[in-house]
Amino acid sequence: MKKLLLLSLISGALISTTVNAQSGPAPSQQQAKPQPAVPQFTPEQMATIVKEAKEKQVPMLVEKAGLTAAQAEKLIEINFEIRNQAGTALAGLSDADRAAKIAEFKALKEKKYSEIPLTGEQIKAVYAAYESMAPKRN
Repeated sequence: MKKLLLLSLISGALISTTVNAQSGPAPSQQQAKPQPAVPQFTPEQMATIVKEAKEKQVPMLVEKAGLTAAQAEKLIEINFEIRNQAGTALAGLSDADRAAKIAEFKALKEKKYSEIPLTGEQIKAVYAAYESMAPKRN
């Protein structure tokens, strides 16, 4: 009796697996997923977001990157400015175009960092400080 029950269980699993494999993915999964919409914030919302970021990041940048508070605040403003520009510019681009545009934004960001003025050492320290903030990925 146990053998019969076990065999019926195994054959049922094989049949259901075969049926599911032949049916393919659901029609909604076959369609290309649209790019998520870029959230649009009001100026008041952006001011609040930047203020909160400054409260959290300025002490960390002063401690770990050796910046002054004014330099750290300017750096955070630049980061948000570039992020907003990138959000609208990258929407709907192909992977190759997206990679090229991201490289342009990185170069623009580094140029603006130099205008704060930050030295090359300070810029490296800023990247290291932000890297230490990022969650560890395994």
